[in-house]
Amino acid sequence: MGKRWSAGALEDDTGAPILRVPSLQALALERIRDAILEGRLPPGTPLRINALAAELGMSPIPVREALQVLATEGLAVHLPHRGMTVSPLRAEDVAQTYEVRAVLEGLAARHAAGRLAPAVMANLRALLAEMETTHECQDHEALLRLDRAFHACICEAYPNRWASEFLRQIWNHAYRVRRTYPRSKARLRVVLGEHQAILAALDAGDGERAENLVRRHLEGARDDLLERLQSARSAAA
Repeated sequence: MGKRWSAGALEDDTGAPILRVPSLQALALERIRDAILEGRLPPGTPLRINALAAELGMSPIPVREALQVLATEGLAVHLPHRGMTVSPLRAEDVAQTYEVRAVLEGLAARHAAGRLAPAVMANLRALLAEMETTHECQDHEALLRLDRAFHACICEAYPNRWASEFLRQIWNHAYRVRRTYPRSKARLRVVLGEHQAILAALDAGDGERAENLVRRHLEGARDDLLERLQSARSAAA
């Protein structure tokens, strides 16, 4: 059976897709986004299209398209006379994104309570156990990944694609800020206790309690980040 390439997919003679191949724009977007989230492109870094294209080994067009997407996601911003740069970490963005996150994740937790399959509950317990171990090692990168996986596991059960898309973008912002300002060991202990309480509410099928716990948990995370940002700003003054 013959094969042909078409619009980012390998198709057989019937036109059925065999293999999805990411477009250059998608590849550029993933690489640049990861560099921003991981701090290899810090806030304020100029995002020069030609330089990025050369580094990625592609033409400027997919890079330009990727930067436009990053701007809509809030990870890049166009400044007069400077062009596109990596977005700054601002207190108002933390406050606003966490306000939306608390509402959406609270709704997701309410929906998930009593509905999660045993395998999902087992995965949540395993994530918490791994967080306990990682907490003792103070491995902040691993803790960030585990924390996101815990929240994502709960939200995956929420049948609202718009909420899922908004949360993906918000989690990216939260990851970037938290990577720059990691939790203290004392704060991590509080977070682990809050996660345990959320899991217990989900297991008991108490949607109202699960929603309230998630909201308070994220409001506490917001307040901690705002305090860290203010301390950093005061120290730099």
